Amino acid sequence: MNKLFTRGWIEFLAVFLGLALSFNIEEWREERQIRDKLFGDYQSIQLDIENDIPYLKRIISEHEEASKNSKQSIKILDGDISFNYKKFMIIRKNAHGSNSFFGIKSAYEASVSSGRLTYFGTDSLSNQIGKIYNHHYDRLKLNGELIDENWGKIEKLIYGKKESEPAIKEQNLIIIKSHKFYTSVTNHISFQNAYIRRSKRALKQMEKVNLLLLNKLKNNQ
Repeated sequence: MNKLFTRGWIEFLAVFLGLALSFNIEEWREERQIRDKLFGDYQSIQLDIENDIPYLKRIISEHEEASKNSKQSIKILDGDISFNYKKFMIIRKNAHGSNSFFGIKSAYEASVSSGRLTYFGTDSLSNQIGKIYNHHYDRLKLNGELIDENWGKIEKLIYGKKESEPAIKEQNLIIIKSHKFYTSVTNHISFQNAYIRRSKRALKQMEKVNLLLLNKLKNNQ
């Protein structure tokens, strides 16, 4: 009787341990697959950021040039620089950065929606990545919309071949010398400066995360 009981107990224990072991192996395999896919996500996110960095640099350069022209407009209107109608019109044509930054978010969003990015917990790297997409990219999109909206509030001058015609020139000069035009240009400079500052902060975070991801991927090889 005791032998049968002991044998039964051993068989039960063997089955139990076998099931537990197979469960642990399956769990390990699943986590290994998720980890492999997570590193695939890291690689895709890194490539997206790497492509976005030169894109944002071009946007910053464009807006810095536009801001420079806006500030020069005010210096002319303030009398710090002598007024020349033709030169002023050229400056005003180039006083707005027509392009805004819209970063690539597809790889990040896919990783978040799958749950892989935070499957093993929210670590420093996922936090740093999140700052780019949930803060900087969203703020740049919003500020890009605001700067375009503000540009639309500046009374428009007539450019092109007709700008030198006496009647058109007189109309443009009335706008240029108005208080409304002056204040709208100064307001636009504030929006331009804010957009450039935020773009540079975003760029700094992107370059930081790009290096973190490259190191993570290198150490995983």
